[in-house]
Amino acid sequence: MSPYKTLLALFGAPVAWITQMLLCESLTSFACYPHQIPLSAPQWADLPVILTVICVVCLAFGLISGYIAWNLWQRTHRSLAESSSSEQVIKINGGQSQFLAMLGIMSSFIFIVAILFTSCAILLVSLCSEWT
Repeated sequence: MSPYKTLLALFGAPVAWITQMLLCESLTSFACYPHQIPLSAPQWADLPVILTVICVVCLAFGLISGYIAWNLWQRTHRSLAESSSSEQVIKINGGQSQFLAMLGIMSSFIFIVAILFTSCAILLVSLCSEWT
């Protein structure tokens, strides 16, 4: 199993969510509060389109991360089932790989849901509204 695929499976979706939060919050705050006075509307007319594109790209990256984790889990699960009981080294390594793949699946699921909820909040709440 490639260590890069394992890292992508484990950390791809969390990085996508963090990227979504950082980009969307930063762009929205700058578009609505560029100087000392808050604006009633964003200074960029196409800000909702930009935020939508960011949300879709981050969701796609999270889904790809989940797919890679699922694929790794299936491969390690199959290789453990096919190995004989005399191959202890493969079983121990396969068990660790299977654990990391399952951890990647769970992490991807949680952060894909977070990306979806954050996307709903970004797209449904008015951009330059006051917090009261």
